[in-house]
Amino acid sequence: ASAVRDKAMKTAHEFYAKSDPENVARLRMKLIQAGHMDPGAVGRFFVIRFVGFLAGAVGAFLVVRWFGAESAVPSRWTFIIMSGGAGYFLPGLVLTSQVRTKRREYRNGFPDFMDLMIVCADAGMSMEAGIERVSKELFITYPSLSQNLQLVSLELRAGRSLDDALKSLADRLSLDEVRSFATLLQQSKELGTSLSGALRVYSDEMRHKRMSIAEEKAHALPAKMSVPVTICILPVVLMIAIIPIIVKMTAGD
Repeated sequence: ASAVRDKAMKTAHEFYAKSDPENVARLRMKLIQAGHMDPGAVGRFFVIRFVGFLAGAVGAFLVVRWFGAESAVPSRWTFIIMSGGAGYFLPGLVLTSQVRTKRREYRNGFPDFMDLMIVCADAGMSMEAGIERVSKELFITYPSLSQNLQLVSLELRAGRSLDDALKSLADRLSLDEVRSFATLLQQSKELGTSLSGALRVYSDEMRHKRMSIAEEKAHALPAKMSVPVTICILPVVLMIAIIPIIVKMTAGD
């Protein structure tokens, strides 16, 4: 079963890579942003999407066969096709949700990464050694961020420059803060400014930005709550106000 699954994943990956390489490249980056870094993730996604389409269509067919025998034929096939389409697009929606969750983890963990990098810089450690050390310290609280930082350490050991490794990290995390961090290191190196001071200022800015985002969401909450409050509470209030009047009018008659 494992061999058949691996062959199906490989075949699907090769087929889509030849037919639509740009879409496959975007999907590969989206899978990496969601935390799926293994090479077979693209093929697995296409297999899951195909299986979801079949499962949705077959499930809808069985439901129609058992419970919808009296329904019209066009409505049956419409329900089957829509169910298959839902099964086909469901993996994409799940992947988007995973990317959003990972991005939230990265955004919450990056200020802590900056604080630990400040400690490493003050202790006299190089940037490469600091990244490797911090990646181990963040493993428990932010495992996905730690995994990406360990990949940066491996790239640096393989001879890749720090700027390129950080730009690749920014693409994997899909955060503008990481791109700004890479620019900050490059400018600090060119201008000869204090690295720990620049990191400390940037860390404070990131925390201020995160607090501003939280305040923005808090201020938008009353407007978002107005719709469910109107739908759920207003009818009850109207019923409480109107029903006694109706009862009195009925009793009077």
